[in-house]
Amino acid sequence: MFVLKNAWAALGRRKWRTVLIALIALLVSFSAAVDLAVLRSDDTANNETYQSQKASAVIRPNAQIKAKRDGADSSYTDNYLTWAKYSEYATAVQNKSLTFEYTLATSVPVRQSKSLTAIAAKTDTSEDKTGGNLTLQAFYTLDAAKLNEYGTYKVTEGKHLSYKTQGDGALISQALAKKNNLKVGDKITVGNPTDASETYTFTVRGIYEYTDAAPSGFGSNAKYAKDNRENVIYTSYLTFAKDGLDNTDAKGWAKPDLNIIFTLSNPSDYNTFVKLVKKAKLDTKTYEITSPSLTSYKQSIAKLDSTAAIVRKALPAMLIGGGLVLLALILWAAIAGRRDEIGMAMVTGVSKGRLGWQFMLETFMMTVPAWAIGLIAGALLAKPLGTAWAGGHTVAITSASVWNVIWCGVGVCLALGIIALIRVLCFNLNQLFENRSEVKA
Repeated sequence: MFVLKNAWAALGRRKWRTVLIALIALLVSFSAAVDLAVLRSDDTANNETYQSQKASAVIRPNAQIKAKRDGADSSYTDNYLTWAKYSEYATAVQNKSLTFEYTLATSVPVRQSKSLTAIAAKTDTSEDKTGGNLTLQAFYTLDAAKLNEYGTYKVTEGKHLSYKTQGDGALISQALAKKNNLKVGDKITVGNPTDASETYTFTVRGIYEYTDAAPSGFGSNAKYAKDNRENVIYTSYLTFAKDGLDNTDAKGWAKPDLNIIFTLSNPSDYNTFVKLVKKAKLDTKTYEITSPSLTSYKQSIAKLDSTAAIVRKALPAMLIGGGLVLLALILWAAIAGRRDEIGMAMVTGVSKGRLGWQFMLETFMMTVPAWAIGLIAGALLAKPLGTAWAGGHTVAITSASVWNVIWCGVGVCLALGIIALIRVLCFNLNQLFENRSEVKA
């Protein structure tokens, strides 16, 4: 009780220093809790969660080939992969007992008509050269629609596409509907890309709008009208095939741009898929294999990754910097103005052990409660603060992180307490009397 009373009195003599030490300990603890929550979440997102993702795989012309594309030169369609080529790659994969699912998307440019006029592009080019000012994009399943190369969209009026039955339903953009004064239920007609006399009629099943930014080359500044994604008409693959547009013998712009989307169980299977397809003599000078789903996932955690990169630098800086400041303040508290106090206590019979315990207790009283409060506050606020910091990606503290902060705090507080104890143990009482003798002389 005597030691506790003296320790409490010592803290009261320098209130501002006591508060400063406690505040720094609290801030370091709080920061460590939040930072570790971010790092653990990022580690989980890039490992366990990433490895649990299903991986889509597409084989498309690479960036160099796409850069050479001219929407008015139909020879580019020679780069489209055919059903035969896809079958060759699928067989190579199946022969190695690698299982997969697949869906597909396919498209052709189509000509406008009196019932449906495209949104004009900056280049006015004959549809005989471009194949049409509109693009008809077909999906086999909803999964294919979700991986749409033109971007994600939502239906704002009417209904989504029906993928299981043949029909004449189609979706058009809000911009296209407004330009042509169309509404759900209206009929629209488009023409074959290489034969203007052959037409196809669809019923506007729904009107859509995009929910993300336009991919490069597909925005309102596209060179050709058919490449402006607002001029894309969406329909089901069954409807597309019923109209005879899935024609493997077609030439020029009538040749469908077939995009088969393979789905693998996980990223590891995707990597194996890539190796097997390349081994099956994929022309890597023309095509590349990518995973839209994994790319999308990586984009979804990009802000978390950038936040974690900052935290990896900030956390050690905070721990080291905060630790050094605490060390300096504790040394100051144990040394400055304490010489006579230690000497008088020892002269009156207080042992070094008892006095050292008092100094340790002073240190613990300034650091341990503050460290605990910081940890509790950090654990409670790690989720809202970390999630906001990570751009909305959920961040949550784990028990492992809590124990890391606890053991770190125990170690730091104990080390600081021992340093305060050493100050007393190293005190030489003879020096006190020697100095006084010198003064008297």
